[in-house]
Amino acid sequence: MEAQRIQRYRNQSLRFLENAFKEMRGGRWLESEELLWGSLTLAVKGVALSRGEKLADNERVEAYALRLGQEHRDRRIRDAFNQLASFSDAVERIRESRSRVDQLSLALDDVSSAVKRLWEMVPTENGL
Repeated sequence: MEAQRIQRYRNQSLRFLENAFKEMRGGRWLESEELLWGSLTLAVKGVALSRGEKLADNERVEAYALRLGQEHRDRRIRDAFNQLASFSDAVERIRESRSRVDQLSLALDDVSSAVKRLWEMVPTENGL
C-alpha cells in the first residue's frame, strides 16, 4: 500500500516538475511556481513515507526537507522551500524592471535538482 502511494507521489511530482518547465517556457511564472511547490512537497512526502514517516501539514514537510538537506549536506534540498517562498517576489521584480530571468531560471534549476535528488533517496519499486 505504501509502495503504491510512494509511486503515485513520484509520478505526480515528476509530472508537476515537467509541467513547471513548460509553464515557465511559456512565460507563466506563477503557474510554474505552484507546480514546483507541488512537485517538491510530494518528493519530500515520498522520502518520508519510504522511511515510515507521514507528514500531515506543510510546516512539517518544510521542516523535514530542511532536515534532509542538512543530513545530506545538500544546499538545494535545504533551501528549496525558501527559494520558492521568494519566487513570486522575484517574478514581480522582473516584471517591474524588465530585467533578465536568470534568477528565476537558477531557482528552477535548484528546485528541480532538489526534487530529483529527493527521489534518488527513495528505493525504486523493486526495492520497496
